[in-house]
Amino acid sequence: MKKIIGFIILTLTLSPLLWATSKTLPQGVWKIDAYQNNYEITEVGANPSGDKVTWERKGLKDAVLGDVYLFTFLDSSAVAPLNLDLTTKVANYWKKRKTHLDISYGLTDKFTLFANMSHEQSVLDYTDGYVHQSLIIENVLGDSYELKPDNAEANHMNDIFVGFKYKLTKNTAFAYKMTSNFLKVGIDANEKRLEDGYQELETSQGYDEYHVYLFKDTSIGNQPIHLTAGYAFLGKTFQNFLDNKNIKINAGNLAIMKVAVPISLPQNISINTSITGISHERDKYRGGNSAFINTDPTSLRSGHEGWTKVPNSNGFTTLGSIELVYQPKIFLRTFLNTTFIMTNDIKGQIYDFPGRIQPGTMVIAGLTLFAK
Repeated sequence: MKKIIGFIILTLTLSPLLWATSKTLPQGVWKIDAYQNNYEITEVGANPSGDKVTWERKGLKDAVLGDVYLFTFLDSSAVAPLNLDLTTKVANYWKKRKTHLDISYGLTDKFTLFANMSHEQSVLDYTDGYVHQSLIIENVLGDSYELKPDNAEANHMNDIFVGFKYKLTKNTAFAYKMTSNFLKVGIDANEKRLEDGYQELETSQGYDEYHVYLFKDTSIGNQPIHLTAGYAFLGKTFQNFLDNKNIKINAGNLAIMKVAVPISLPQNISINTSITGISHERDKYRGGNSAFINTDPTSLRSGHEGWTKVPNSNGFTTLGSIELVYQPKIFLRTFLNTTFIMTNDIKGQIYDFPGRIQPGTMVIAGLTLFAK
């Protein structure tokens, strides 16, 4: 599945901007959402056999060099004996903080325009043992291997999304959002710095994205229920991280389904609960070392010439969310959201979520302002 830093799919399903209802803004009304999302990457998919099919779930802090087949291969086939310690743990932690600013405007009572902007800070802290093993590899392989630093960091804007939401009927709305060309202001895998002793993390998916959503408000008795169905068309990107060396990727598209149940309480307080399902189609890759596999060790630097399906890269992910909302004034709303992974297939050669990496519980806090 897809790439490491993005997490854009989660922000689009959580963003207060799109609500997850059929509501649009009244004509002439501005809506500004400012919020921060904090989380850690807690689990990764390991494929120690190198067959690209048999994936194991490992805690990030428990993952060792031997979980990445490339290191096992280098240890046994280098021109000089490396004598690597394949039980060396790779990372201490991988923390992320995203600060979001969403702006929307009611062009008419039925038509709302919006933009999503965010800035990401993240740190992937490598263990001293991994840095030492990296030095051993670099001393033997030289320029063909970049020496790993103590940690890898990101501190940059993510890609900007723009879109609209249109009310079709009283209880139904359609939304579209996209990023492409000059809107992709994040740092992608082609742009990041990667050299001996320094590693920058991406803040851009690298590919164009086009999302469509349909919102439907209904009820069971007196209980409102908000339904969302969406589909995300994803483009081509690039990855250069750990065992993926200069691989071109055609990311699999996403189908998104969400059910939200709001519960009103006294004192201007409400609780919003939701379940989101994300179905991911297979990725494709070519170039780089995409053809490298345990059955053909000579393919270390070989890439598929044409687009080839990534084995075991499709799957399904389920997210749960609980949000506490306090709205003391008609123009002001504050919220605290907790989102957690209920099910997830950790597999696929590409580092991303859904896919080979998985976050722990996410805590999102922010406020909404309305103005005219």
